[in-house]
Amino acid sequence: MKRTSREWKQKRAEFIEGKVCAWCGSPDRLCVHTPGALSPAEIRSGIYDLAYARFKDVYRQKYQEFEYILTGKHRHRSHPAWHKASTIHKTEPDHTDLEEQRIEKLIEDKREGNFKQLYNEWLEENGIEELIEEEIKKAEEEYASLENAIVLCKRCHFASMKGMEICPVCRKKYKASRYETCFDCLPEEKKKDILMRKKEKRELPGGLDEFPDKSFAEES
Repeated sequence: MKRTSREWKQKRAEFIEGKVCAWCGSPDRLCVHTPGALSPAEIRSGIYDLAYARFKDVYRQKYQEFEYILTGKHRHRSHPAWHKASTIHKTEPDHTDLEEQRIEKLIEDKREGNFKQLYNEWLEENGIEELIEEEIKKAEEEYASLENAIVLCKRCHFASMKGMEICPVCRKKYKASRYETCFDCLPEEKKKDILMRKKEKRELPGGLDEFPDKSFAEES
């Protein structure tokens, strides 16, 4: 059942009828939301991204040859950032798992200029387009079943598309899923700690002027 069909629109209307937004309780501008559901465009893009990354590895292994050149830098457990081997450390470094930095240099490409042609042939050989259509069909069937669907208002639905969710305390602002509440609903001591760390970052050269919590509010 396509999302643009009359049958789906009727089913959606019946599902929404008499409900309010599962997040904020609003009865206005409601829509069907299936958590984690991807649109056909997102499915297609995601599979092609994975296929392209895989083919680059295949092409690299089959047709390219590299040499690896030492840069004169290394890193180790006590000093994990790359630095010159001649660097004098204030404390005796731990040389456990010492790693020499190398850069790769392409020295031969046996099929240079034919990458696009080979990529398209590889896509066809591996049935990538058929896989995409199959995954889109599965997603459409799951979406149409309404098995895991909830009702959200347009405002909350938009927030969910940005990877946000409503704050469980105030139920007005949104927060990233890794945080328990939005910034305004944090305990005062935690707020002060965040503001202090923000101030310290500002005072550092190239410091970031950004809260760790990207909560936001939108006027109704």
